[in-house]
Amino acid sequence: MADFDTKNEGTWFWFDDNDQDKGGICLRELSTEIYELIEKKTVKTKSKFSHGHRYDEKTVNEKLASEMRWDYCIVDWKNVSIDGVEAECNKENKIRLSRSLNFIKWASPCLEELTETNFLSMEARVKNLETTSDGN
Repeated sequence: MADFDTKNEGTWFWFDDNDQDKGGICLRELSTEIYELIEKKTVKTKSKFSHGHRYDEKTVNEKLASEMRWDYCIVDWKNVSIDGVEAECNKENKIRLSRSLNFIKWASPCLEELTETNFLSMEARVKNLETTSDGN
């Protein structure tokens, strides 16, 4: 039997893998449910007519969408400072941190690794389930 966990508590990425006391950031992958919630809150669709045809025009509040994504994806952190001041892990500081190019360059590969790891893990579970249900 395959066991699928619905928790999405995050994974720690350390600034120095050999010394966790130097700090790190706990990140989690954006779930489909949260992605859809963000879309619902940040995308406005307006019906328009042109030459007798109806079409939908979408307007996206990209700034709010980005802020909501980072607020969700950053779960916690240890030993993080913003502009030289130690920062508490809260929504306001997550948004400030997400505007740092250095942070984006560090966090993006971490999120890619997390996504790839989760995909491979899910793929292995499905393959195992198929093998088990076939009796092979």
